[in-house]
Amino acid sequence: MDRLIITELKYIKSKIVFLVSLAVFIACVEPYNLEVVTTETILIIDGTIDDATNDQFITVKKFIPSSTGNIRYANETGAKVSIIKDGKDQIDCIYRENGYYYLPLGFKALVGSKYKLKIILKDGKVYESTEELMRATPEITGYTVKFDPKGIKLGENSIGAHLIYIDTKDPVEPGDNFMWNWKLYEKQTICKTCSGGIFLSSPAPLGKCSPVTALAEAGVEYDYLCQGNCWEIYYSQDLNVMSDAFSQGKEIKNRLVASVPFYQENGFLIEIKQQTVSPSAFQYLKILANQSQNSGTLVDAPPAALIGNVKNINDNKETVGGYFMVGNSKIKRIWVDRLDAKGSQQYYMLGRKENYEPASADGSRPPFAPCVITNTRTPLKPEGWPL
Repeated sequence: MDRLIITELKYIKSKIVFLVSLAVFIACVEPYNLEVVTTETILIIDGTIDDATNDQFITVKKFIPSSTGNIRYANETGAKVSIIKDGKDQIDCIYRENGYYYLPLGFKALVGSKYKLKIILKDGKVYESTEELMRATPEITGYTVKFDPKGIKLGENSIGAHLIYIDTKDPVEPGDNFMWNWKLYEKQTICKTCSGGIFLSSPAPLGKCSPVTALAEAGVEYDYLCQGNCWEIYYSQDLNVMSDAFSQGKEIKNRLVASVPFYQENGFLIEIKQQTVSPSAFQYLKILANQSQNSGTLVDAPPAALIGNVKNINDNKETVGGYFMVGNSKIKRIWVDRLDAKGSQQYYMLGRKENYEPASADGSRPPFAPCVITNTRTPLKPEGWPL
């Protein structure tokens, strides 16, 4: 079985001006980062609530520009964060860490209800969003999966990918703008990599990497197999939105919603989420999508591009980043066996194959590494995984 090594791919850009990374949380998953030129301290409030079963949260952070131009965030702790349903029912959020305020476990927004976000900071400043209506979303009626040996452009090169297209039907009523995102599950066999050292299973339960001078000097990295089943979780990083201006009451056919790199010959499970968003949310997302696709930044966008639907109720001149959205979710889980990609060149995100620590004579090493539950990894078999 092929071994899979997955890590986050980062593109490093150098700028002289101050930059803020605007985290737009799509359906409470991973942040989509955009760089925005600013010298102003900006409060960023973001979140999407829906009727899915995943954890739902609101993020409250403050961007603080520095003299070096480095990106710096301050988590807003001690705030009172709540959701107001239909102007009367209040649902309080609980702070955990890193600026994340979670709604109660099991919370689901209801179609036809209206929701407003309210935040009171420790300094007494009060912020509220516009009231957002939970619209019904049509079902995903079909899908097509195609393998393209040059499916994803990466710089001047291309890599193989499975392209996933969906079909749906737009309701007759206007204003049902669409947004798509996805969650990808890949079977993971490498649960720890130690650079310049070896992995020790103690202290339990996580273990640690212990430095070894000779390995560090030689630039050696060792990879360690997972102790039991493990899945790596990827999230979509593109803003995929569409207006219903030309599709009211018609079928939407072959909408490209995901491009999955050919990481390994084993199959993958992808969870496609389809949502409808309000006209104002669509316009906000469209600006971000256009800017990121054209230049990768919001440098050329007007200052209003940062401003969403959350305001300081006592100071409407304050710039507040982010957006509070409400969306009914329709989910389609698709298993792709990758048999049509056999023999194609795989894409290793570390730029190398796995390198295991050599086994000791007595068989005591190397140890296995635990699969630690995070938002990007889980030992629990995903719903829809066939094996």
